[in-house]
Amino acid sequence: MSGFQQKTGLFEYAVHQKKLTPRSFLAMFLSIISVFMVVYFLVTANCGTPVAIAHRLLFVLFIMILAFFLHPTKRKNWYEPLNIWSVYDIACVVLAVVCVVYYISDLDNWQLRMFRPSRLDTVFGTIFIFLVMDITRRMVGMTMFCVVLFFGVHTSFANYFPGFLKTAPTPWVRLVDILVSDQGIFSEPVQSMASYIILFLLFGSILEESGAGKYFIDIAYAIGGRFTAGPAKTAAISSALFGSISGSSVSNVVSTGCFTIPLMKSTGYSPEEAGATEAVASTGGNYMPPIMGAVAFVMAQYLKVPYIQIVRYAIIPAMLYYIALLSYIHFDGLKKNIHPMDKDGLPSFRKSVMEGGHLILALVCLVIFLIYGYTTSMGAFWGVVTLFLLTFVRKNTRLKPAQIIKSFEKTAQTSISVGIACAAAGIIIGCMYSSGLSVSLSSIIIKAADGSLLITLIYTALFSLILGCGMPSVGVYLILVTTIIPALTQMGVSPISAHFFAFYFAVVSNITPPVCVAAFAGAAIAEASPMKTGFKAFTIGIAAYIIPFLFVYHPATLAIGSAGEITIAVIDGIIAVVCLSICVAGYFSRRLRYIERFLAFAVSILVVAPFAASNFIAYVIFACIAVLQIVTMVRKKKGD
Repeated sequence: MSGFQQKTGLFEYAVHQKKLTPRSFLAMFLSIISVFMVVYFLVTANCGTPVAIAHRLLFVLFIMILAFFLHPTKRKNWYEPLNIWSVYDIACVVLAVVCVVYYISDLDNWQLRMFRPSRLDTVFGTIFIFLVMDITRRMVGMTMFCVVLFFGVHTSFANYFPGFLKTAPTPWVRLVDILVSDQGIFSEPVQSMASYIILFLLFGSILEESGAGKYFIDIAYAIGGRFTAGPAKTAAISSALFGSISGSSVSNVVSTGCFTIPLMKSTGYSPEEAGATEAVASTGGNYMPPIMGAVAFVMAQYLKVPYIQIVRYAIIPAMLYYIALLSYIHFDGLKKNIHPMDKDGLPSFRKSVMEGGHLILALVCLVIFLIYGYTTSMGAFWGVVTLFLLTFVRKNTRLKPAQIIKSFEKTAQTSISVGIACAAAGIIIGCMYSSGLSVSLSSIIIKAADGSLLITLIYTALFSLILGCGMPSVGVYLILVTTIIPALTQMGVSPISAHFFAFYFAVVSNITPPVCVAAFAGAAIAEASPMKTGFKAFTIGIAAYIIPFLFVYHPATLAIGSAGEITIAVIDGIIAVVCLSICVAGYFSRRLRYIERFLAFAVSILVVAPFAASNFIAYVIFACIAVLQIVTMVRKKKGD
């Protein structure tokens, strides 16, 4: 049953049962809720939403119903036999429905009672907060749960805390009033999810169901397979293509890794290297426009800029990330003497494009809609409609009714973890708004760093990597938005650079030990040691830890500035990541001595440094390394 459920959707599971059972009934019920949820948000994106707070209430209600049933208490999966704790799950769903009905049925009066809530408002608000906390524990993890709990306890009992944490407490009645409002749970993160993120998730789900992933992989094989270390380059290219629509590291690993990892192993890569390479390639999908995952959408909301602007800022960093990865793969492949793949076994580029290339037109149309001034929600709506119509162009991509339903179910289920992280982050936002901790925390961070921007950036990086051990990227980013990013902007960092810095480190936690979920997914497919794979992924993807510093010290890396400044920033960035890849691989035209690897590393650091002199020194060292390698190659040819 487990294997069957993993390969099919809820609807397919229900209709394949020979008789009606509690599990088949539950599967059909959850399928209906999922489809209704997605259709509702698809229709409201085009026709307009009801009152904003009601729209967000309904979104949280949908994900609560799905979360309590799909991730039950004391059971690993929803389809396992019911137990006594199932009564608690059902009670939670009933309470969630009752709370939302209470608020929506008296919406106007409830909003008028803000700052002077009734007793029932406080009771239902307390229940609603408890339900959000419980789902956070189940879906996002104990780290996020504990962080949210800390801020809640601090806000209520702030007068008992020491040092800068000591401030005036907020009465529970007042705190509940703030948290169950657009200043708390229903603040900007949940607004983004309900307005357009869910539509982009639907876009990615429809692409997956149409078989676009297969065509992306075939195109990647056709492009990368004919070069040195072809299987690994194929993994990088296919993950970049697939990641541009999925926006999820683990989903990317599972979707493309099933094809690329066994092929890498068959051509000489160890299981750990194959799993790690795929994990690093898949993590980069979060940085790859046009669909960059939930963090990018939430960032657009906080920066108050159109999403297409975020896409423009992200192009150069994504390019640098994959240049770094492909450079490492190339030099490591030369060192290991991994030959190109047999051309006869490679798929035809032309045939792959002809069979599935029409689906890429949907991505092009989506970008065009955003460029031409459509709102993000309207652009996403018409992107979904365009993609749906394009799937019927060819028989091999045409969606069957069951596939359409399954894509809706995938969208709803993907929305759960991201949506709950956004709701939990809303509690933190509300608590910090009430206690005023965000203002004092920024001052403390700056003071702890002794006014040094570099140290503050290092604090930010370490803090985000630690948080990433126990929560998804969007949760890490949202906590950084309320805690550390204000300190960076106070120190003169532009908001765009500060947010992108946090964004990159929030995502790179997927390949950072000890908890590196993308690497663990790769290890499972490669049948490798999870921790060895994690540390190998950290090594291969080390450029991802350098690139964010370019955003702060060289903002032109984000396409901010004149054409000349952007060109110089791109050249600097390429030199930095390629030298770092050479250093890690330990190979250029031949194996490098330790002093040469150190010099290559020094070039990377000097290029990132915000001084003209350091850049000049970096260019000189880079030129020396290049000349030495060229001389070696010439001597080798003469010797041959």
